[in-house]
Amino acid sequence: MKKTIKISVVALTLLFFLSPIVLKAQAQIEVSPFAGYMFGGSLKLYEGKLKADNAANYGIALDIKIAPDMQVELFWTQMNTQAQFNSYYGYENLATNSFDLNVGYIQIGSVREMDFDKVHPFAVVSLGTTYFIADNVTYLDDGSSTDVDSEWKFSMTIGAGAKIWFSDRVGIRLQGNLMLPMFWGGAGFTVGTGGAGFTLGAGTSMVQGSFTGGLIFALDTPAR
Repeated sequence: MKKTIKISVVALTLLFFLSPIVLKAQAQIEVSPFAGYMFGGSLKLYEGKLKADNAANYGIALDIKIAPDMQVELFWTQMNTQAQFNSYYGYENLATNSFDLNVGYIQIGSVREMDFDKVHPFAVVSLGTTYFIADNVTYLDDGSSTDVDSEWKFSMTIGAGAKIWFSDRVGIRLQGNLMLPMFWGGAGFTVGTGGAGFTLGAGTSMVQGSFTGGLIFALDTPAR
């Protein structure tokens, strides 16, 4: 319940700050539900390596036009995957079996696009937060279970793709993203009731990526 509340609060906060932009843009909005494939990535820690499996992802993007070639974008995406912590020598007691991991991004950014009639190539840069929610975590050595706190990290994404319009209202959107949650400053994951944790060195980061496709629905936009 607390995890759902956190996600809702972040989304509502972003929508609050976007409200003046929506009004100024006179409802020139594009809504894009999408799905695709996301690369899980890995994270090196002092005690071992956390590896997330590749999996399908899904989400939705809201683009608000503020200039002929520029949009403000709010998007959310999530993948439900499996992960495993492989420990280094001396930390074998921390190794885990595969466990459930949800990774989600809530971002706000800027889209720049070019207009070639029905095809609009674009690039996007965004900033926001990434959440990691683990469940069903068990240790490899004895099979005992442990609790892992959810983690929220600052993140950014860089993407590019194309919007292909079939009409003034409907099209498809194809996109590739480089996704960078930041684990800098020695923060870590807290596990177990005793508050034990995995330790990260300063400057540690995780690299993820995705390829997605979906429909675009344009609302109250001028003819293209």
